[in-house]
Amino acid sequence: MTRSLLIFVPGILTLPGSARNWSGRAVSHTHVHSAARAEKVEYFCGPIGRAFGQTDRVSKLYRTLDQYRDGWEITMVGHSNGCDVILDALWGGAQWAQRIAALHLVCGACESNFHRNGLNTLLSSEMIGRVSVYVAKKDVALRLARSWAGKLLGYGTLGLHGPKYVSPGVAEKVETIEWPSYGHSDCWEDGEFSETMGNFLQR
Repeated sequence: MTRSLLIFVPGILTLPGSARNWSGRAVSHTHVHSAARAEKVEYFCGPIGRAFGQTDRVSKLYRTLDQYRDGWEITMVGHSNGCDVILDALWGGAQWAQRIAALHLVCGACESNFHRNGLNTLLSSEMIGRVSVYVAKKDVALRLARSWAGKLLGYGTLGLHGPKYVSPGVAEKVETIEWPSYGHSDCWEDGEFSETMGNFLQR
């Protein structure tokens, strides 16, 4: 029997174990409001620290994924730098070879070019079933990521303008959800949280 699993990966400035982290709340919400199971992969990283230790963060995600190799339909949800951690895990290494049913990239501070970030290849080979990209139109953090300093530290801007250079053959597997009134983390506020989670549990 195939079971459903959601894995949540937050961005920088997340204090692991804090009750207010969206990732921990997302695990609880999943267990309360669906039949799926959920995991969180949290880490602490400051804005400058993003340029260092990404390999360790990817390894932490690998170790979690490795527990669910058989009989699981996996959905992955990343926010900000968490999107980059996920893409590095799925595209940057050969340790993980199981299909991911759905990938949700929320305000992604990662590469937006689908050729360079590997998503065209992963989608065409059916290693990923579908990708949803969430763009917050008032995202100040990703505007800063577009600066020379942000680029130097390795930040991307997928969540600022959406996906670029999506191959025609996989375009139907890619959707962009725009949030006109949201900033970088507004989707995790208490009043918006249930609606945000509905995107991951229903898609």
